[in-house]
Amino acid sequence: MTPRSFVVRSVLALLLCGSAVAPAFGQAASTWFLAEGASNGTFDEDILVGNPSATALGVTVTLLPAPDAVIAPGAVLEKTFTLPGTGRLTVNIRRDFPGLNGATSARISAAIQGSTTPADIVVERSMFFPLTGTPYAGGTGASGVTAPATRWILAEGAAGVFETFVLIANPGTTAASVTARYLRGNGTSVSETVSVAPGNRATLWPSSRADLAGQGFSTVVESSAPVVAERAMYFDSFRSGHDALGVTDGRTTWFFAEGFTGGNATIAFETFLLVGNDNDQPATVTATFFRDTGAPVTRTYTVLPRSRFNIWTDQEKDSAGALLLPATAFSVRLESTIPIVAERAMYWGTPSAADPTTPSFPWKEGHVVAGIRQPEARWAFAEGRQGDDASGVAFDSFFLLVNPNTSGIQVRATFVTEDGTGFTTTAAVAANARANIWPTPGAGPDADTNTKFALLQGRRFACFLESVGGETFVAERAMYWSTFVGGHANAGTPWSGAIAVPAQLPADVKITGMTPTSGRLTGGTVVTITGENFGGAATVTFGGVPVTPSSIGPAAITFTVPTRTPQTGFGSAGPVAVTVSAQGRFLKAPSFTRYFSVLAFGDSLTWGTSTFYVAGQKVSTQTARPYPRGMKSSLEDTPQFGSYALVTNAGWPGEWVTVPGFNGSPGGIARSARCTAGQANCFFPISPDPGDYFTPHDVEVLLEGVNDLNNAVTPSSVRSGMRAMVVDAKSKGLQVLLTLFGPYGNDEVTGQPATFPEKVTEYNNLLDALAVEQAVSRERVSAQMGPDGLHPSQTGYDEMAEAVYRKLLTMFPRCPAGQSSCP
Repeated sequence: MTPRSFVVRSVLALLLCGSAVAPAFGQAASTWFLAEGASNGTFDEDILVGNPSATALGVTVTLLPAPDAVIAPGAVLEKTFTLPGTGRLTVNIRRDFPGLNGATSARISAAIQGSTTPADIVVERSMFFPLTGTPYAGGTGASGVTAPATRWILAEGAAGVFETFVLIANPGTTAASVTARYLRGNGTSVSETVSVAPGNRATLWPSSRADLAGQGFSTVVESSAPVVAERAMYFDSFRSGHDALGVTDGRTTWFFAEGFTGGNATIAFETFLLVGNDNDQPATVTATFFRDTGAPVTRTYTVLPRSRFNIWTDQEKDSAGALLLPATAFSVRLESTIPIVAERAMYWGTPSAADPTTPSFPWKEGHVVAGIRQPEARWAFAEGRQGDDASGVAFDSFFLLVNPNTSGIQVRATFVTEDGTGFTTTAAVAANARANIWPTPGAGPDADTNTKFALLQGRRFACFLESVGGETFVAERAMYWSTFVGGHANAGTPWSGAIAVPAQLPADVKITGMTPTSGRLTGGTVVTITGENFGGAATVTFGGVPVTPSSIGPAAITFTVPTRTPQTGFGSAGPVAVTVSAQGRFLKAPSFTRYFSVLAFGDSLTWGTSTFYVAGQKVSTQTARPYPRGMKSSLEDTPQFGSYALVTNAGWPGEWVTVPGFNGSPGGIARSARCTAGQANCFFPISPDPGDYFTPHDVEVLLEGVNDLNNAVTPSSVRSGMRAMVVDAKSKGLQVLLTLFGPYGNDEVTGQPATFPEKVTEYNNLLDALAVEQAVSRERVSAQMGPDGLHPSQTGYDEMAEAVYRKLLTMFPRCPAGQSSCP
């Protein structure tokens, strides 16, 4: 069960009755402000802009960086973007403002394209974090505000489990002296004052204060000049968090459409209501909980003057001591004797062993919503995503509607996408009930709606809701990703302007296949994605990085996997997300698996010949663990490669580099060319061990030539043969490691040297020079020898495996050159 499984909830009409108070934001909305924002190694920020009109707009985003933000020389901090009519704009700060590294607020304004005539828009912000590990483990979201103010109140805040930050933006032209008062639960408060320069942003960290340690608090922000204030809270070592915009005044009634204290076998939820009282008198607050079934239940609380109060709904009990809301879905109305502020926070995670309806700590994630002032006939949301995204993350967006009327209503939902296309659909909401719009195939009320929902998958959109008959209702949106790894929520923005009907979405875009689906770690693989209706402007991302297709057709897109080098870092082997953007839609292609493929090529020292004497007669066999086998085990134990490390033993005992025919070999030069070309006839007839033959290879490890030297071939001639092998491997995109072996030993029976030491020395020196000439790697290897002085013992082969393994680690770093760590 998910938090949106409750498609319809019964609530009473009186849930949303109350005096009308003008919303803090709404129409006359051509300029918006965001206090929070950051683009750095932890945060990825999107500014979302929705345009429900039929007119194309120019949207100007101006960043207001914090004093400690790093701004590259010549960086642009203001840009204008085109927003189509009935469209949604996504401004990614990392992509669109690459010169900024740090925290920033923002001002967003809109005008009819090609003019200075202001135009109404709706603005929200999404922030995702951290950028390492699971993509988007956490996230926060909040609406913008259309005007700064000299007073803001934030109901939620805590120190201990949470890291709480108060973000203050000064979009004006004069400095602002800002005082933040923190209202503690016992009725006492502490404060601090900061000066915020014009066009700048300040960050307060109240949870770092000793006088707030382990406490919950509300925050009152008072300023000498109009500012904008938000609050962000993080937990679980900054892997999770939520954010809320402040409100400018208190009121006696607040509404929340969502709340849940239950779960299932895999996920559980808990809900908190946070109340702030910035008055000199205590507030008597009555919470009415409207459940899916049964009559409403109420609890009354006293909130001390100048204090903060916390209602943990999961632990609320009735007069008999039983849980008031066990495993219950509910909506809430808060009524107070004097004006207060209120927020709702929800957290979710793995069910605890002691109570399966309660998430264990640390929670996976959480979201928060400020109280809703009153029902409206129209609501606007700038943020919405459904299905796979170019980042490789899958999103689900839910729009929650509450009907406080005594008769049913029809709510028209208009979805507008980044290319200006979209659709409308309607949802029936019964009297005194709640309904849910989840734009995923199969969740619609009829086949036509499900077809529209199918076309919306993989798109980013804004959503505008309006009751067909003009009745008022309440709307919220929750957005989750990666199967509840992360999520955030937001109440709608009241809207009074026109909502145009968008042009029809393009024909369905499909991916039907991809070939090949794997390749080497070093890249260069040519990949073709097949499908339908790609159009002529499709783009591809590989591991979240854009790649330029070599050809794009309506049914096929071809691209080349980016080449990796020590300078760029090779990353880690394994599956990589591949995403296509076509006709305004993101689609996830099959994953592409990168393998680290090593070709160990050589003679008996690679094959693993082991010798011993019986009655003075030498007996040869294969050791239990040739050096390629030991090297593979070490690579598999390295997280960078793991099970995606593939090693093939291409050793051929008795082989010469320069001359074919010995022990049936075609000769090293010819056979190496077969192996690097992917021909199966390049192996010794006895099966190679290991035999993970996978082409093309990333690297060929060459160890050969002593058989030539022992049979009167000059070192220079053998060197020429090895050069031919190196040139061939490089021409096919392989890295090359020349392995220089020596010294060899003496035969323990004859007492004679197993080789010509002076020739081996000369040959190794020639290979050193060859490595420099061809700009390839080389490694000198010595090992404990066996009884014939020519072949290593098992210990010696293990020493060879370790030496080559260590060298490969230096040749294929995971991170870029000079960087010790990377995502």
